[in-house]
Amino acid sequence: MSQDEIDRMLAELLSGGGDDDDAPEEEPVAAEPVGGAYAGAPAVGNAPAVNYAPQVAYNPIVRSAPKKPDKKIKPYDFYNPTIFSKEQIRTVQIIYDNYAKRLSSFMSGRLRTECTMSIINIQEMKYHEYNNALSDSIMMGVLEVKPLEGNMLIEINEETAYLIIEKLLGWTGEKPLVSGGDFTEIEIKICEKFFIEIAGYLKEAWANVTDMDPRLDRIETNARLAQIMPLNDIIILVMLNVRLNEYEGRMQISVPCLNLAELLDQAENFMKVKRMTKNDDVEKTKKDIFENLKSSRVDIRGVLGNATLSLQELLYLQVGDVVTLDSAKDSPITLKVGSLDWYQGEIGVKRNRMAVKIISELQAKKELQKIL
Repeated sequence: MSQDEIDRMLAELLSGGGDDDDAPEEEPVAAEPVGGAYAGAPAVGNAPAVNYAPQVAYNPIVRSAPKKPDKKIKPYDFYNPTIFSKEQIRTVQIIYDNYAKRLSSFMSGRLRTECTMSIINIQEMKYHEYNNALSDSIMMGVLEVKPLEGNMLIEINEETAYLIIEKLLGWTGEKPLVSGGDFTEIEIKICEKFFIEIAGYLKEAWANVTDMDPRLDRIETNARLAQIMPLNDIIILVMLNVRLNEYEGRMQISVPCLNLAELLDQAENFMKVKRMTKNDDVEKTKKDIFENLKSSRVDIRGVLGNATLSLQELLYLQVGDVVTLDSAKDSPITLKVGSLDWYQGEIGVKRNRMAVKIISELQAKKELQKIL
């Protein structure tokens, strides 16, 4: 074996071997010669043995750990903390989407023009942020909505409010005749009745969450002078687009949040129970229903026979007249449960009372037994 082959084998041993396919290829690093004879390095030819140090330094294989992906950090706003989860906001959206559909049908008939309403945005914010964004002149209904704590606000922008007033008074145009200026007492009175009507549809929209009792408290026309709730209270703002034929306006609903989260949690639990009930065993549910029906009381009538009379014959019937039935003398009578024929039986006497002995079952009873 030549000296070059010995050097190559030694370099491979010191570098961990060359058979590991997974190991990254690295360039050998040269080392400074060191003293000491290499045992087992024979003389080549007539050349004497020499002190030999391998020209390759030990370089251990270092595998770097896989790089972890950077975590997305979402900043938290301590000044405007988020109270409601996405599921709760979604529940509020479903409520007011239902409300918008009901209100569209009502306003189309009330204003005698095509009306469509849809949700633009739902946002959680502080009341002062909402109030600061309002214009000075507005038409706002302040509602008491028990069991919700606080007041719910329904605000209609000024131009839309004037168009609604004029539509209620018979105007057929696409845009309002009047815009700007303070609302008169007559206009406020007209809007007061309108707010009472649209507030009634809140009860139906919130029916799956709570039994709401909306009542109009008052009308506000100046957002700067209205003292409705503390400025730092949290509200959910629902923005609705109001389209009357070609005209588009805006309506905003401010929902108080003092105990709203608790009511939404109760509604979510109720919906879970409702979904679980739907998935229950149908046979078990049917059996429970029939078990409860067993205690119900029903009337049974024994029919001897039937006769058909004209109205004139019926009018001239007197005491002592004999009415001939369509049944034979010894034919069984029919026992009816409600309007259905259940049994046939024979007339007799038991304990000094008229009685009927059942002799056969009819088709109605057999069909009911199949159901049970």
